[in-house]
Amino acid sequence: MVSQSRHGPVGSAVSSPPVSDLLAQRTLPPIGIVAAFSWEVRLLLRKQNGVKRLGPQLYSFRLGEDPALLAIAGMGAENSFRAARDLLERFEPRALCSLGFAGALVESLVPGDVILAEKVLDQETGRQFDCRDDLLPLPGIRRGSLLSVTRVIPSAAEKRRLAQKWGAVAVDMESAGVARAAAEAGLAFCAIKSITDSSNQSISIDFERCRSEHGQLSLFQLAREGMRSPQRIRDLWTLAHGARLAARSLAAALSSAQ
Repeated sequence: MVSQSRHGPVGSAVSSPPVSDLLAQRTLPPIGIVAAFSWEVRLLLRKQNGVKRLGPQLYSFRLGEDPALLAIAGMGAENSFRAARDLLERFEPRALCSLGFAGALVESLVPGDVILAEKVLDQETGRQFDCRDDLLPLPGIRRGSLLSVTRVIPSAAEKRRLAQKWGAVAVDMESAGVARAAAEAGLAFCAIKSITDSSNQSISIDFERCRSEHGQLSLFQLAREGMRSPQRIRDLWTLAHGARLAARSLAAALSSAQ
């Protein structure tokens, strides 16, 4: 469901004009999009025209007629909050969107399904953030409440418990941070998530052991942890397969908005 975010560039390697020129060309303020990891959105960026890299983890492109800015924030709500605040301060977007991967909490969702959150629930604070469903035209997409947590949920039993307690259909680690930034700025907010793992799927890998010295999830540590037993190898392969399905579905859903 999560992985290391500080990777190399994604999308088209196009030389970018000054930010002031980009802003002057826009007739409509952009939508600010925050994702945790580069591979969540790599396929999406490949499908867009005119992708411009504005910084190491910042891209501009268009979703249909909508100008968009995409920031790669890293894992967790605080990183997403900071990235969203940076977009607000530098570009004054008209709305914010949390985009990326999530785990299913209900049996009706399977890897590759895409959901549009009706509301985001912050497990840590208990806050509830309402979501707009009309910021991006995504016809026929699944809907439901999204629970934002502080750690990876590895067991099917805990997924069932969270679903019963919160009434959520999926779980992620970043949406509450973007939602909080939008609420503080008085802006509209939405969350679009693609499912990587089913509600009955347990993962034997201890993700807390896979963090880097900076608190991010390390691919190297994840691979090493995954090689410790045959079961963990199978779990890692299943998770990687789910992530590929989720990335393809997310790219297809957002491209359909055009």
